[in-house]
Amino acid sequence: GIAKGMAVDAALAKLHYNEIYPAMVNAGGDLAVLGLPPDAEQWPIAVPGWKQFWTLPLLSGAVATSGIAHRQWWQGNTLRHHLLDPRTGQPAQSDLWSVTVVADRCEQAEVAAKVAFILGSRAGAGFLRKHHIAGLLVRTDGTWETVEP
Repeated sequence: GIAKGMAVDAALAKLHYNEIYPAMVNAGGDLAVLGLPPDAEQWPIAVPGWKQFWTLPLLSGAVATSGIAHRQWWQGNTLRHHLLDPRTGQPAQSDLWSVTVVADRCEQAEVAAKVAFILGSRAGAGFLRKHHIAGLLVRTDGTWETVEP
């Protein structure tokens, strides 16, 4: 879905309207920032990887991650997860473990992360490049790739 991203963007807009900043709005890991944190040059954002975390220095905008780390289960001998491919209505058959995206708005980041995940590493990276969106794609084998906007 896109509800978390929309909620983050709406909350941040309200804070901006009321001149309350710096601020970070975080809804389960999908987040956006307004201004820089007190006494720091950037917001240090922890980004999950296969067996490690990265720290993303965020100056502005939003970050969203889509992946299978937290919502997966076994159905018989098949690993299932919550990220559905709209083309099939079934869990996406992806070689990705997670996709983290940086964008201007959280809704945009959330949608781009989900689309890239569903498409898989090759087509997902191409999608991000085509739309000039920065991302980190972590594959299920632990390898990873960054995409520059």
